[in-house]
Amino acid sequence: MKMKNLLYSLLTVGFLLCATSCMEIDNFDAPDARVSGRLIDKTTGQNFITDHGDTHIRIWEMSFSENPAPQGIPVQFDGTYNNERLFAGTYDMLPQNGPYWPADTIRGVRIGRSGATQNFEVTPYLHITDFEATLEGTMLTLSCRLSAPFKEMTINGVTVPIPNVLEVRPFLSLTQYCGAANYIGEYWTNDYRVNLRRPWDRIDTNGDGVSEETYKITIPVKKGYTYNVRMGANVNYTDQKFNYSEVKRIVVPND
Repeated sequence: MKMKNLLYSLLTVGFLLCATSCMEIDNFDAPDARVSGRLIDKTTGQNFITDHGDTHIRIWEMSFSENPAPQGIPVQFDGTYNNERLFAGTYDMLPQNGPYWPADTIRGVRIGRSGATQNFEVTPYLHITDFEATLEGTMLTLSCRLSAPFKEMTINGVTVPIPNVLEVRPFLSLTQYCGAANYIGEYWTNDYRVNLRRPWDRIDTNGDGVSEETYKITIPVKKGYTYNVRMGANVNYTDQKFNYSEVKRIVVPND
């Protein structure tokens, strides 16, 4: 009986110690350092045209580890990014996964409570040029040409050509956000795309950096709807994200 009472006493003490340790106050400050900036098209000086989730800023906190785990900051529709929940410290930063030639890592960025601004220049694989949207009744025709700022690039001492161009697609949305992350699904079919899958020198046969062909896609739309539309094209790199045109607003009359 005494042994059983002793066992109960030990279990009770153990439970109380565990409960006390769980109730201890976490005295670590919440992360409150901030970094923001822009992704800039190096060839135009303007914000890089993108869509939500198409690219992000990869960061590594170098202050406390030589081999830190990476974190990601998404780049927004307008080419800007912002994160207000970082620990103060020194970071390496790199734009990644977007439809642009590989960028350089910027090292030793100091990020603190007062905030830091870090912009990045990237070179898109493609530009969507001469974008037009023409409505006739309930048929919408989108057209564009392609240009490549660079048909080749030297990376780590090796000159590589632009990857093969895969396709040109239309993107239609009922909101201001329009692209591969937000589009009307019925238009994501092979009927509404231009399937290219060819090297750039078979698209730009004159060698002037612009496609010889104007790509046109005609799409049925609905009366009384307002659409946000753009066109995109991608190349055969790892993530196959799209380079985009600007967004145009199309109002289809009810009549």
